[in-house]
Amino acid sequence: MKRIYQLLILTVSLTVLSVWTFRINQASLFGMNFRGGNAVNLLEEFHNYGLSKSTMTIVGIFKVTAAILLIVGLRFKKFVVPAATLMAVFMCAAIYFHLKISDPVLPTAPSTLMLLSCIAIISLSKRGDIV
Repeated sequence: MKRIYQLLILTVSLTVLSVWTFRINQASLFGMNFRGGNAVNLLEEFHNYGLSKSTMTIVGIFKVTAAILLIVGLRFKKFVVPAATLMAVFMCAAIYFHLKISDPVLPTAPSTLMLLSCIAIISLSKRGDIV
């Protein structure tokens, strides 16, 4: 279980860091567009949701911070649950906004998988055998 826990933390954190850093201006990954409303970059995606650039910046700061804290949590466990909880809240919001603009399954799937991963991280963190 410990390896699954570590893999989930790395998957969530590295995916979020990827989206919010070097993929911020890219529309697709592996030829598939995961951006909401067929946006070509993250700013356009936020605009499709009716959100401003300022909101995008604030969300980005919180998500990148949570991703970094998840990685730090591999060494210092006290950071994992708060970081995974914060990330889960943002993933719920992402799912809401995908549904709000009637996105199909493909753009909504990553947020859903990240939410489920965060729930699993929190659940596994509560177990005594992960430490």
